[in-house]
Amino acid sequence: MTKIYVYPETLRAKASSGAGYPHVAFEFVKRALPDNAKIHLYLPPGFSVPDSASYGNVDLGTIGASGDGSKLTKGETEDIATFGVGKFASNFGADAIFTKEKINDGIALNPNTVLQFDNVSVRSFEFTFKLVSSSVKEAEQALLIENMFRSSLYPELKSSKGLFLEYPPTFKIKFYHGDKQNTYMPLILESYLASMTTTYNAGSNMYHADGSPTEVDLSLTFTETKAITREQLYNRETSINNSDSNTGFNVDAIRNEIQNKIKSLF
Repeated sequence: MTKIYVYPETLRAKASSGAGYPHVAFEFVKRALPDNAKIHLYLPPGFSVPDSASYGNVDLGTIGASGDGSKLTKGETEDIATFGVGKFASNFGADAIFTKEKINDGIALNPNTVLQFDNVSVRSFEFTFKLVSSSVKEAEQALLIENMFRSSLYPELKSSKGLFLEYPPTFKIKFYHGDKQNTYMPLILESYLASMTTTYNAGSNMYHADGSPTEVDLSLTFTETKAITREQLYNRETSINNSDSNTGFNVDAIRNEIQNKIKSLF
């Protein structure tokens, strides 16, 4: 059974009300900490998707001289041969002998530079959350979620002597509209948590009675595990007509699980 953690607590009621409250879910899917866990948070404004590709220049030289399909004239063929011999002779310091005439005429060999596709960039996605707690209980929930994310960023020792490291867990990130997956939002492939910045009490210096901060700001950057192709952009597991129900999305189960996790952390 997947354990679901929610912040703020009102998100649960809003998502289940049928009003279509937007939120985003982060599911631990490999080497999970804890096992089979999913975190639901409100969807921050201004979410952006960075798509980019890299290209490089290639000089086709004489190979691309007749790229339009037309045949080279006899004079053009002779000119190419002249420059070719001059290029070869440059190793012996004699290239000026062969190219002097063309230099004097102000003629240079066209490199026929074209653009070559190299690859697409591996995408990274940034999320910024402001978790403002109104009670000690809600502050504990915010700190639990923070610690779960932080733990998932680091690897574990694989051997007793520290020779090997086990990869951190990966995430499935999905957008929801109420209790259904929002297919109008972009599809994100399985990702690693690449960076995380936590700021405590950015807007005030107020703490709860137990010393917990009233505000926790999380800046998370997730990076997909591989570069994608066009076919993978919209290859969703479910169609827009299918409901993605949140099994176990109930108050009592979550409250008990949060309390148990807090006790184990502190």
